Amino acid sequence: MKSKWYLISSIFQALIGLIAIIFFIILAVNGEVMTKWIITLFLAIAYVVIGTIGIIDNIKK
Repeated sequence: MKSKWYLISSIFQALIGLIAIIFFIILAVNGEVMTKWIITLFLAIAYVVIGTIGIIDNIKK
């Protein structure tokens, strides 16, 4: 049961990161000044990486 919740939370984490990256790209295309959003982009990339690692670890078990 624990691994099921771990998988769900990892998928959710990766999705949130992907959505944040997509919105970053949308803001950049629309001409927003992106210097204040760079840290948010790094955090979103980290969320995707950590979520993906969690999904892979759960699938391997």
